[in-house]
Amino acid sequence: MGRGAEYLTASVRHSRVGLPPSIITITIGTQLQMGTFHHSIYVFLYRFAIALSTKTDVWGAARPTHLYLTNAHSAVFIQSLSIQSFWRRHLFSYVAYGLGIQSDFAIPEFVEAEDGCDVTIQVVRDRIISEYVSDAAMEHPWALKLSREEAIAYLKTIGVFQVEAGERIVIIPEPGASEAMIRFCLVGNVMAMVLYQRGLLVLHASVVDIGGEAVAFLGVSGEGKSSTAAAFLASGYPVLTDDVAPVTSNSTIPTILPGFPQIKLSRAVADVLGYDFESLILLHPDEEKRGYRFQWPAPAKPLPIRCIYTLAYGAEFSIASLSPQDSIMELVQHSRPTTLMHSGGAPHLRQCAAIARQYPIYRLNRPKDVTRLSELVLQVTHHLTTIPSCLTIPSKF
Repeated sequence: MGRGAEYLTASVRHSRVGLPPSIITITIGTQLQMGTFHHSIYVFLYRFAIALSTKTDVWGAARPTHLYLTNAHSAVFIQSLSIQSFWRRHLFSYVAYGLGIQSDFAIPEFVEAEDGCDVTIQVVRDRIISEYVSDAAMEHPWALKLSREEAIAYLKTIGVFQVEAGERIVIIPEPGASEAMIRFCLVGNVMAMVLYQRGLLVLHASVVDIGGEAVAFLGVSGEGKSSTAAAFLASGYPVLTDDVAPVTSNSTIPTILPGFPQIKLSRAVADVLGYDFESLILLHPDEEKRGYRFQWPAPAKPLPIRCIYTLAYGAEFSIASLSPQDSIMELVQHSRPTTLMHSGGAPHLRQCAAIARQYPIYRLNRPKDVTRLSELVLQVTHHLTTIPSCLTIPSKF
């Protein structure tokens, strides 16, 4: 690694004499003065160390947790720090879906914040995709193996996403895959897998903030979730999350966690709502919609659920209450892992049943005509006046 006469070499061993076995010692040989160590070298060292620290076949049970840097020429101490601190200090820090996220590449969709480290994201370019996916699976546009402990998601032309226990994402990109394409998958479905592994109910929904409470709109892809959220945003209601809506259950009043401040808009919806479609963000070469990034009026926080609507098309507007059984089935159908073609089993069913017992769920029919989106906002806000605030409903969760 270097530029001109600059070079850096590194040798590694598990521990130095007098240091505990949980430390990786990296000895550096370089013509660079240590004060001129720049970001790229630190990132290189971090990737080198973290890759070694995860190889249990090398280290066994004594998995390293710290780095110890020394200079090969003078044998003097340079720096000792934890791998976790190293990540926080030299890589990118974000918050999304209520999680502190540390990444070794920029994710502009997420909100920059130093909020702990719940999830780490790493790109690894020296691994072979066939180590993770069979030749037969690679013939298809995508393939997925999903459990609460590990997920392997393969997307042709993009690569493999390995999700471990809701805490770590390793990305093995295809040659030529752009960071924009990687992020397109990462911020949506891959993060949904993380949330699912962490035990949350993850609705396939867009959610708006109406009076400090969460109103969710469920639906299959193309049913108008993002368009509905965009209509509310244009009417002055903040969007809490678009497409991925994680529901917490660790309190008497379940809440929906904020995602990140971006929604997807089609050209037709953008034109109706007054957005310049050409100025919006190109999300993916094959994606017709584009991204609109907005600003939250204040730091977004989890909101209690007021009401849940499942979207459908009809000749005119109508809102009808669903039976308890239908409510459960709608929640199961429109949540992960069902939308990822996997079964969540009994735990997933219990989560959906608990929400259906506590909150009203309605079927919202509306015309396909996007010029009537403003009417949709009026229909929903009027309907909400007939429903008690969720804060006044005794909890059954």
